[in-house]
Amino acid sequence: MAFIKVVESRADADFIVHESKSRGEADLLVCKVEAKRDALNHDDVWCFVDSRSDATSIVNFIDTRANADLLICYVNNRGESGWRTEHPLQGKL
Repeated sequence: MAFIKVVESRADADFIVHESKSRGEADLLVCKVEAKRDALNHDDVWCFVDSRSDATSIVNFIDTRANADLLICYVNNRGESGWRTEHPLQGKL
């Protein structure tokens, strides 16, 4: 499940994420959805939530990729989403 809560503080985050505009730089291609049921059991389908208690992952977005735990690029549909490479966070979002 990828129910994502965004926080402003790195200290409060489970993972530090950088959003890339280039698919080639990304570890994970992510499709954003509105309905929670669409994000069940998928690392690559993210549903953003407002509550920490609803979140499976708490992330902080940063501008530079050097210190990020995860590099993502948003895609328009689920058929394009997925892990591009082996990554330590697979199955943990």
